[in-house]
Amino acid sequence: MTAAEMKAYKAKQLRYKKPIVRGLNVDTIQSELWDMISACEDIHWYDNDEESLVNALNGDEDEAYEFKMAFSDLEAELEQFQDDLAGEYISNYFDVFFPAARARYAGGYLGFDQYEGDYYGLEPYEYSFAEDEAAKKIMALTKKEILEVVGQCLKIAYQYMAIRYRYDCLEAAIEILRGENMERIKIVKGIEEQYLIAEKISDGFKWKYAEDVRKFDDMLLQVPQEYWIQ
Repeated sequence: MTAAEMKAYKAKQLRYKKPIVRGLNVDTIQSELWDMISACEDIHWYDNDEESLVNALNGDEDEAYEFKMAFSDLEAELEQFQDDLAGEYISNYFDVFFPAARARYAGGYLGFDQYEGDYYGLEPYEYSFAEDEAAKKIMALTKKEILEVVGQCLKIAYQYMAIRYRYDCLEAAIEILRGENMERIKIVKGIEEQYLIAEKISDGFKWKYAEDVRKFDDMLLQVPQEYWIQ
């Protein structure tokens, strides 16, 4: 066995020393949070466009109103959750707290491989070793610090589940609106690109009957009327 192979082998055997819960760790939560924030940002143009929102939701005004209120609450919670997730105790202890609490039921554990520089799944026989290792780090804190860690970690876990539930309830409507917004952006971008082509070909639109100018005019005529009043 070469030196590199020996180093990789030892790193693999020690993955359990830095465990995280597969479905409940800061990186996973942060990634999902960014996805939710991105989805919300994609449909912001509906905020002041009540008519388009109603039309997108099949003309149901009550549903549109309920969505708008729920969406507003979701955005506020996402913003607050982003701040809470950056807390010092969360950054330092969230990932290790749940293995220490033996939360193997939340999808099992991953362990960090120092040689590969990434997390990999641990085998069930390694779970007890991982839990004991995590417990050592928590038990090194004072009693007061442990109580603070427990409180903040449970708060984040609860917030995450609550926000995930809220988002899931709104996801169908969000994806409909997000899809329409993406189509709108695609149309606008296409027009912008064609404008640059037409302007260049026609020398600043001096030649109005050039093929690319006519194509640009046709694209403008195909834009839905509601887009012009946004």
